[in-house]
Amino acid sequence: MQARPLTYFYHFYWLLLLALFYSCAQIVSPGGGAKDITAPSVEKFIPDSAATNFKAKSIAIYFDEYIQLVDLQKELTISPPMHHQPDIKAKGRMLQIEITDTLKTNTTYVLNFGNSIRDFTEGNIKKDFQYIFSTGNIIDTLKLSGGIKYATDLKTEKGILVILFNDKTDSVPYKIGPFYFARTNPDGSYQISHIKPGLYKAFALKDENGNSRFDIPTESVGFSDTLVKISRNQKLDFTLFKEETKKQLLLKHYVRGYASIVLLFSKPVKSLSYEALNPGTKTQTFLTEYNLTRDSIRIWTPEFTNDSLHFKIIVEGEIIDTLKIGTTQFQKDNGGRGEAFKLVGTMNAAKTKPLDINKSLELTFSYPIKEYKPENIFLTNGKQKITSTNKNHKDSLGRKFSFDFDLIQDSLYRLEIVPGTFIDIFGLTNDTLKTEFKLQEERFYGTLKMILKMKKTPIKCIVQLVNDKGSVSKEDILYESKELFYPYLSPGKYRIKIIYDTNEDGKWTTGNYLLHKQPEKISFFAGEINIRANWDLELDWDLTPPQTPVVKQEGVKQDK
Repeated sequence: MQARPLTYFYHFYWLLLLALFYSCAQIVSPGGGAKDITAPSVEKFIPDSAATNFKAKSIAIYFDEYIQLVDLQKELTISPPMHHQPDIKAKGRMLQIEITDTLKTNTTYVLNFGNSIRDFTEGNIKKDFQYIFSTGNIIDTLKLSGGIKYATDLKTEKGILVILFNDKTDSVPYKIGPFYFARTNPDGSYQISHIKPGLYKAFALKDENGNSRFDIPTESVGFSDTLVKISRNQKLDFTLFKEETKKQLLLKHYVRGYASIVLLFSKPVKSLSYEALNPGTKTQTFLTEYNLTRDSIRIWTPEFTNDSLHFKIIVEGEIIDTLKIGTTQFQKDNGGRGEAFKLVGTMNAAKTKPLDINKSLELTFSYPIKEYKPENIFLTNGKQKITSTNKNHKDSLGRKFSFDFDLIQDSLYRLEIVPGTFIDIFGLTNDTLKTEFKLQEERFYGTLKMILKMKKTPIKCIVQLVNDKGSVSKEDILYESKELFYPYLSPGKYRIKIIYDTNEDGKWTTGNYLLHKQPEKISFFAGEINIRANWDLELDWDLTPPQTPVVKQEGVKQDK
């Protein structure tokens, strides 16, 4: 008879040991009790944090619980940077750091782990954990702090680099990485700590490609006008801006709808022309439509005979690019691509959308109009036909038509446009267009009076009333104290913006780093302005000297 029970005993013994091993090796949340909401806590540093005369190549940091590293590459910052990143691993309750770089002498290093260190079970974050050491006799303790705002709207952003260079040449931001650096918080604030006393070049950068260098034309920058002397804790703010693009470039092009091409340029286009490179490209028939900033342009090509359009793009007399567009991309139906090949007209007034008091009646078409018959456009108030008071209805391209009428309150108007009144560049005609509308009531609007108090100066100020979509609703120019009045404002949130137009070119002008030129300054009235229906609002803004704006009068209800 075989000794089977003994064999089973051994098998059971080894299975029991394996099960015990795996249960001990696994890290699991404890059963029962309150949920762990505490971040890991350090129990021991080897060598100690803030050690001087540091020569170690290996660092061990022990925590009171198992840890993990999350997004280390994104979260870790080392100031001053090392040429070779240390090898960092989480091993149970230990954080192991292996230094592979040759360290600078007499230098204080700060390893900031951001939010990368978390406990293993609940993911509680050890926020902004730092390990500090010095290769010299002392730990440097000086700090540089401040804030960064965008020049155009004074908004802030997380992650903007603030850099100190010990090389003072102007070209240094283009060529080398930072000596000290930090990143901004969401509110735009920053702090660089443990700085050695000295003279530094200070620079701010929205780093688009992650190499800590100003090497992409679209990167936003800021800089200090002078070298920064660090001999005590300092405050320094930056204004962030994009430099004006030096060279005109065609950034992108694409087909949009039937026989229509969109061109996106790196800077505004003053004049644009084309030169055909094949017989079927009839550039003389091209129609060009500019956006408000003249850096996005739409071309309609009403006549073509080849399978492709091939032409040169000439901006201000210089050939910028050559395009070859397959005409098979011009779809005459939706089919998931482009716009339907149909002439569509839309109006800025309807039964549920009264016409603004200070606006013309506008009709916008999907394609440029070649010809139209104004006698086929009828506006009546139920009793008689209303005749337009303006003669030049059409915009330069022929996509938008405006009509001025003498309209009165509480009257219902009917607009009817018969079929075939409008004929576009492709020979398409409109269907019947009908709408009913009223003129918006005066009590729908609010008014704003702003008294601006400022010293008389040769600097021109551009005052803009900006709506909640960021569009400029009103604009005024002034050189001295003035009372501004804005009637017929639609209810909503607004802001008042002032541009200090130092070069008097009538617009905001950006800066240039190599020319040591800061962008033109702007100011905003504190907080949003709430325009209410049937209310007058009066505000005072004292800019002599600049101070927090005050509301003089909360609002007066109109008697309308």
